[in-house]
Amino acid sequence: NIRILYACETGSRAWGFPSPDSDYDIRFIYMHPANWYLELNEKKDSIEQTIAGDLDISGWDLRKSLLLLKRSNAPLIERFNSPIEYFSVDGFKQEFGKLIEYYYSPVAVFYHHYSLAQKFRADIIDREEVKLKGLFYLVRSLLSCYWIMQDNTVVPMELERLMTILDDTKRKELRALVQLKSTVGEKYLHKTSPALLGWIETLWTDIDAAKNSLRSSSNDYTLLNEFFIRMLNDTNDR
Repeated sequence: NIRILYACETGSRAWGFPSPDSDYDIRFIYMHPANWYLELNEKKDSIEQTIAGDLDISGWDLRKSLLLLKRSNAPLIERFNSPIEYFSVDGFKQEFGKLIEYYYSPVAVFYHHYSLAQKFRADIIDREEVKLKGLFYLVRSLLSCYWIMQDNTVVPMELERLMTILDDTKRKELRALVQLKSTVGEKYLHKTSPALLGWIETLWTDIDAAKNSLRSSSNDYTLLNEFFIRMLNDTNDR
């Protein structure tokens, strides 16, 4: 008894570097009938469903999503930049996109990717062979941070768009690795070049040095409340 508002692909397929055995990571936003939100008892505000095989499906309730947007939640924002869209209620993505622009905090998104980069860097540092999956997770997080250092606009989801900030040589090198990853399994181990690891460390050093010089932003709940109430009224009218 829910109404799906938007559904898309996330993960490596949407980021642009899938392996043949990559899962389909399907994410959606949904809402309940208006009266569901008026009851006093706390209720589950997410839905998870793993289907045998390669389908990983989960959704967030609209109210939960709006509260996450108030904090400029990076995974939520990313969903609305996915190049693989499965479903969208007329006008919903466009209206939510305007809210994203208003509530977007470069600092919050930067630190999301910075913490991921820390984790992924620890997994590959000082190793001759690494999983390409982990390597790309690290590169994508680093480039997302670097994007924010150069431009306060919403970070692109796809690796190819993130690579527009790189020179031609580095783009060609990463594209070759993307092509390789499209032919090997998720567990494939790749022997990385010292030059690539050196570039990653330089990028990490620059990002680490810049992390305290970003601007923060703060907005109230007004637009979120207006949007939420409008969506509930629209549900009542159906």
